[in-house]
Amino acid sequence: MSAKQILFPLIGGAALLGAAYVGFNYGQQGGTLPFLSGATFSESPSETPAADDPIMAKVGDVIIRRSEVVKFAESIPNIPQAQIELILPELVGQVVDLKLISQKANTSGLEQDPEVLKRIGDIKERILVEVFLNRALEKEVTDDAVEKAYQAYLLENPAVREVSARHILVEDEETGKDLIKQLDAGADFVSLAKEHSTGPSGPGGGDLGFFRAEQMVKPFSDAAFGMKPGDHSATPVQSQFGWHVIKVEKERDSEQPTKEALDGQLRGELSRTAYQAIVDGLKEGVEIEIVGAEPEIAPEETAPEETAPEENVTEENAEEGTSEEADKPATE
Repeated sequence: MSAKQILFPLIGGAALLGAAYVGFNYGQQGGTLPFLSGATFSESPSETPAADDPIMAKVGDVIIRRSEVVKFAESIPNIPQAQIELILPELVGQVVDLKLISQKANTSGLEQDPEVLKRIGDIKERILVEVFLNRALEKEVTDDAVEKAYQAYLLENPAVREVSARHILVEDEETGKDLIKQLDAGADFVSLAKEHSTGPSGPGGGDLGFFRAEQMVKPFSDAAFGMKPGDHSATPVQSQFGWHVIKVEKERDSEQPTKEALDGQLRGELSRTAYQAIVDGLKEGVEIEIVGAEPEIAPEETAPEETAPEENVTEENAEEGTSEEADKPATE
């Protein structure tokens, strides 16, 4: 498949010559739209040293370097980054075409055209807002602020106790009592679970992995978290799933997320808080009237059906969904 076959089905000739250039990714690339100052986009200085930025084309006296073509490619939607190098030669011709159009536009007297001025005004406002907010937020969302937010998160979300346990699920209390007598006499819990447990965890020796109290039905959790590692049930524990004989193997405090894992979340929250403070400050002393924005009357909503309490997990969760991998809660 040629570069042209890859390029044009993705973006199309018209989109390449129009939308891609107009949406020159000025914000995230850190540049400004070239026509705000009357210059064409390739005339802005390259951030790449000339030695590492070879010339790919010339249009009259204007030089087009590799970095400019790459930047242009990155501004086009739907082009996979991995394919930019492959289609770069094809894009050089498009940049040359745009260069010629840009030069002609700059000498055609359009600079004072009402439509051009309006569009420039719109784009200038967007750039001003973006730069203003970026600089204001940079002052608030600092590494120190993130550290403070992380410490506050740890205080609000302390580590909780987790236990690792096995169980044998049977249908009646008498069977459970008999199994406990065998355990008291020295029988192996794993072997009994494989032989007698009716639950999905039976073939694995009744292993449930680590879990928190709220991840199991209450009778099971109350019993398991009331035991010490190495203990097994003194009496069978009844739940809606049957009768359980439980053995607690280990206990630990839950692992808390690192600051690095929460960095994006913390910075996002700090940014939202700082943004709101900026807007609230700007509104002080300003009379604001919103006209023509009356909210529509929403239809009456029916009351939602009651859901089961969190602790009433399904049988599948209680039996086999509490492995260390499956039940480890996602960090907030």
